Amino acid sequence: MKAFRSPEIFTTDGCGSGPLIGRYGKMRFVANLRNETIAAFAAEDIQPRAYLLSSHRVTPATLDAAARVRGLGLPLFADNGSKQLIDQVIDVFADDAASVHNAVREIRRDIGHVPRGSDIPEPLRRTANDLANSVISHATAVSKAVDREALIELQLAMDPTDLIAQEDFAVACLLALQLEREITGFSTDRFATRNRRSLRLWKAVSEDPRCADVRVHAVLSAVDFNTARKAGQLAAANGVRCAAVGIAGINLDSSATDFFIIGTGNHSLERPAPRRYVRIIQILKGLNVGLRQSGGGLNTFHCLGLGAAAMMPIVAASFDERVVLTTDATSPIHDAIRDQVYYELGSQGGRVSTSAIANREVHDKPWQFESPFERQFRDTFGHDVGAAKAWWLANGQPQITRSHLRSEIEINEALPLLAEMDPEVRRRSERVRVAANHWTIGEHAASFAASQDRHALARASMREFETSLSTTIARGSAAAGTILDIIEGGA
Repeated sequence: MKAFRSPEIFTTDGCGSGPLIGRYGKMRFVANLRNETIAAFAAEDIQPRAYLLSSHRVTPATLDAAARVRGLGLPLFADNGSKQLIDQVIDVFADDAASVHNAVREIRRDIGHVPRGSDIPEPLRRTANDLANSVISHATAVSKAVDREALIELQLAMDPTDLIAQEDFAVACLLALQLEREITGFSTDRFATRNRRSLRLWKAVSEDPRCADVRVHAVLSAVDFNTARKAGQLAAANGVRCAAVGIAGINLDSSATDFFIIGTGNHSLERPAPRRYVRIIQILKGLNVGLRQSGGGLNTFHCLGLGAAAMMPIVAASFDERVVLTTDATSPIHDAIRDQVYYELGSQGGRVSTSAIANREVHDKPWQFESPFERQFRDTFGHDVGAAKAWWLANGQPQITRSHLRSEIEINEALPLLAEMDPEVRRRSERVRVAANHWTIGEHAASFAASQDRHALARASMREFETSLSTTIARGSAAAGTILDIIEGGA
């Protein structure tokens, strides 16, 4: 089997002696090794460029699948399984954090901007600070309870090329609970302490003789530019060449912010923007700045849980152009199965539902069948737009909805790729969507190939996203560009 594109040139690096994707700093999307992806790719002579398997999902079946992946010569990332532990901590403190968040929201409603500094009453700040300290204490206790030896053995049982080291995940919990610095008053040093612990955990793994042939990634954490820059400085001081940051929790934040801080400068945004975009560009660029300022540099960087197409150029614009960049996410699976969504390469990975595709077809705007998985399905099972349009005209030209795809025999028979009426056809088309979405996001990521032009390509892509029909994407991309300009102009 072959990967989505032509075989890569494999080299080694300073993180271990395993193969490294590409000669220069390419960007690659890594598929999660799940039953859904195994089934989606099983029927095709095509595979993703790499896979990730989390330690908490290890079973005899997934280990067999991992062995097949390695037998194909594909990179395999062994994740540390922290997500389920983070979720446990969040559950303990969710109610108390919601009370703090509701109080902050009331203040924001009264003053018309994100409250910070003296906007936060001292009693509320003390409550938030105490709660954040309790979260850190509890998260640390949960982390310390992990059997380090058992975790390493479990990860190495996958025969990985890349291993995500055990981490201190307290900052991830604070982020998920929205206990922000402007509320708690936490200093940069508070976050540096968490990274020092993560680096100790990384060093224990990276110096283990059993990991000599594996790239071991240190997991760093930050909440803004200043905490990220300090994390980068610490990573450089410890000789880190392979690093990772958790993005999934950041992307769950649906709030907006109207300011950001770079160094000692307090900057206001012209209009509120999604905090996840504002935060991600600060963290990723801050890490790179901190590394460079301390004479360090990365060979590889992995974004844990980043699958949003609009954020790919932000990653590419943040790091030196020879850094190999990888991201992973389960969103291609969830979007395919839960939301019946295809990613569309022609719109930089934009989402389009099966019902929207059906409406395009009957309005003479043909679906492009961009991925080899869609084309194979069409060639095998057909795609009769004429029959679908005849049904549409005969029924008064309705707006085709998902209910039509679930119930109307004529349109199900005409457009089997979009059909949901028959359970077996639905499962078959779901597998196509899973595979196609991975292919599309993989192609989109790979478009930011390493060269002297990667930053220029990334910035051009960000500007395109600024014109998106999605207000979230447009404002987020614009804010990220503004922040990038400020950092590159003065950092």
